[in-house]
Amino acid sequence: MKNYLSDSARTASNTYFTDKVTEEEVKSTFEAFAKTGETLDNQKRRLFYGKGDPLEGGKVDGFSINGLNGNIVHAIYGLCTEAGEISEAFLKAAETGEFDDTNLKEEAGDLLWYLAMLFRELDTDFETVATTNINKLKARFPEKFTQDNAYNRDLNIEREILETK
Repeated sequence: MKNYLSDSARTASNTYFTDKVTEEEVKSTFEAFAKTGETLDNQKRRLFYGKGDPLEGGKVDGFSINGLNGNIVHAIYGLCTEAGEISEAFLKAAETGEFDDTNLKEEAGDLLWYLAMLFRELDTDFETVATTNINKLKARFPEKFTQDNAYNRDLNIEREILETK
């Protein structure tokens, strides 16, 4: 996994195009995302921890979580709620001028926990997923990140890499 850190740096864009997105847009989007994370966290507590009173009704035609793998559903809820908490950390940093590294590491650890839950259910592991992801990114960015390669991807080759066992 240590190689993943250096390999991922090779395919990362380190440029801000601040003329393409306003601070107002960034702030409002992350506020909405953080609020959605809170809503999902509330649902997660009710759905997986039994918090609250039983509800009636609310069925939607063509949509049901009944019968889905509960651990995968739980992992997805957890990843989304933790991403919402990271959004809150981003908003705070934009106000204070610095990130709370301790908090970010804690939230990243929570994300890893939910990824571990997901990987167990998908019968895979961190190293396999990381290696496959880097191979996909190396196909997309043979030398290093470029805007052209980010926009002009060969999705068929990427899918082949993702499906390789």
